[in-house]
Amino acid sequence: MRPRRIMIIDGYNDEPGGLGVPPYIDVYARYMAGAAIDASKDATVHYIAVDELRARRNPVDLLRLYDAVVFIAGVVVPGKYIGGRPARAEELASWASALEGPLKVLVGPAARWGMGPEGGRAAYPPSFFKTHGFDVLVTGDPEEYVHDLVMYGEERASPRQVRESYDKVNRYAVLGAWIVRFHPNLGKNLVAEIETYRGCARWVSGGCSFCVEPLRGRPIVRDPKSIALEVEALYRAGVRNFRLGRQADILVYGSSGLGSEEWPKPSSEELERLFRGVRSAAPGLEVLHIDNVNPGTIARYPEESTEALKVIVKYHTPGDVAALGVESVDPKVVKINNLKVTLEDAMKAVEVINKVGSERGYNGLPELLPGINFILGLPGERRESYRLNREFLDEILRRRLLVRRVNVRKLLALPTTRVFMMDWGVDRKLEAEAKSFTYFVRHVFDRRELSWVAPKGTVLKGLWVEECEHGYCYARQAGSYPLMVMIRGSFPKLQYIESVRVEGVHSSRAVEGLVESISPGS
Repeated sequence: MRPRRIMIIDGYNDEPGGLGVPPYIDVYARYMAGAAIDASKDATVHYIAVDELRARRNPVDLLRLYDAVVFIAGVVVPGKYIGGRPARAEELASWASALEGPLKVLVGPAARWGMGPEGGRAAYPPSFFKTHGFDVLVTGDPEEYVHDLVMYGEERASPRQVRESYDKVNRYAVLGAWIVRFHPNLGKNLVAEIETYRGCARWVSGGCSFCVEPLRGRPIVRDPKSIALEVEALYRAGVRNFRLGRQADILVYGSSGLGSEEWPKPSSEELERLFRGVRSAAPGLEVLHIDNVNPGTIARYPEESTEALKVIVKYHTPGDVAALGVESVDPKVVKINNLKVTLEDAMKAVEVINKVGSERGYNGLPELLPGINFILGLPGERRESYRLNREFLDEILRRRLLVRRVNVRKLLALPTTRVFMMDWGVDRKLEAEAKSFTYFVRHVFDRRELSWVAPKGTVLKGLWVEECEHGYCYARQAGSYPLMVMIRGSFPKLQYIESVRVEGVHSSRAVEGLVESISPGS
């Protein structure tokens, strides 16, 4: 059977090299929609976000109208979300088991690596979904499977097919850009995640013990022109916010050593081509941000990294965050898990980013600040680990360096990663240290940094209301790791707030603000 009516259910994904939880839309739905249309002009493709599906009285009745139903799902790096609630493994199993008739396909991290309920617990392996209602688990590239499914039928479509280049993706990305029109955040704070390359430069050494990115194999890179064409198509479809976030390290995009060297040297010239192309393709964009930066790249190439960061600041929009996967600065943990940086190297990365990006921009926030990721429960962890991580953060405060946010999470071990077969998890003997470290981060470090990043009197511009309760609303700007602002009153969801004046720190994650101006047309 060659399906002609296809429903894509966006259950949202969060992985090291890509985010698809609202207000973000990741590449999966866009690529698959384009692949289906490329395979047959007669194909009909619809999209629904999982939050909208949940709101229906009987979701399965809707899905029975299609020949094939494709579920996107998989949270690999769990976080706290207010823009949307990712699909849970139990939900997926329930819907798939109840649905009879259509071909039921699972794509994304859940199908390839599994998914977990939260950090510190083992994940559901992909085999769980195979025994709970799904007909096909796509462990290769979803757009490859969907294209062949529509063109040739289920029998000739391989769920293990992996792209070897971006030739077809570049075509599908443009053809499928229109699917964003189904997203509930379009015209508001929708952010399109853009892929610049796949894989991790450190694949040659196996990469970090817990990470799935090196498992993608040798990195392959998209050319700037093709990325610009996709951005142009998304811009024409109504997207105004973009994040170049689907890559392991934006600084090494286009580097001649990417794919053959563990530590390729940044190329500011290639980044200039990339960002200039995006700006030309979307002249009226409102947000252009990045995501991942390898702190080891900055530590090894401080001068080249400085020039690369200057290019980013030249073309991006303020409030940007370079997320640094530090994980731990304990040399024992670094060695056992093949991590990236020592304490001194991590400090160097924070300093370099501050030097380039700490100047305050037009929307009220500094241009570009570091974010720091820690993982608790890595193999080799000891009391000394927590002391060294605390020492690192204490030194950042002592030097008054700016950090936009710190992410502390417990390890989520996926069955396909090396760490799964190692001795992982926070040892009971270290639970007090783990709680103490987390308390310090949330109640001391975060609050101090927020008072510097957004001091009292700062005017923040262009926020969207995302949630309201108990007489307060949460509002954020669109972009990478946006700052949460608590405002008094009650506003409609996705109300646009033109400006807010910061009144002080509210919590480790938020400041309190007073609304100064509301858009009359929103």
